[in-house]
Amino acid sequence: MRLDLTAKSFGPRAVLGSLTLQVGRGQRVALLGPSGIGKSTLVRIVAGLDHDFDGTLSGDDRLALVFQEPTLLPWRDALANITIPTGCGPDDARALMAEVGLAGREAQFPRQLSLGQQRRLALARAFAARPDILLMDEPFASLDADTATRMIALTGALLDRSGAGLILVTHDPAEPARLGAAAMVLSGNPAILHR
Repeated sequence: MRLDLTAKSFGPRAVLGSLTLQVGRGQRVALLGPSGIGKSTLVRIVAGLDHDFDGTLSGDDRLALVFQEPTLLPWRDALANITIPTGCGPDDARALMAEVGLAGREAQFPRQLSLGQQRRLALARAFAARPDILLMDEPFASLDADTATRMIALTGALLDRSGAGLILVTHDPAEPARLGAAAMVLSGNPAILHR
């Protein structure tokens, strides 16, 4: 995946300036910067959710996105929250649920799971899609310190096993190192990337 961005604006307000972001399988980068600088906007462009920018996005990498909120289907059980969006089989979904510590919860609905469990289910769903690159937009925000530590370790283990690349949006400067990701900072007006 390679993004050569010339500019991104919201109406008359320029948010992102000229920048290049390139990530492949096995490569990990983290995007840091203050709130409102454009980190999530940049991830939405990479994910193909925002087409209104000047520049080019190239590559045929398979992407999976983990949002800050789990974005689960509330009317479907945990197993269906993996199989329906990804097309993976029930056996593979059960194996991933076991890997993230949710064995035995396949028939539970999202409202019956804690926030930490919902986040783990969203992570299992992302890896069920067999991504070349995992995009994560502040996935550990609002978790208590112990749960966040466990989630970061779990994410690192799943990345190691799958060989997927990573683009992580975070406010926590400690997270990139814990995931073996190169830190890149968005700053300026409009924002550009600094390594």
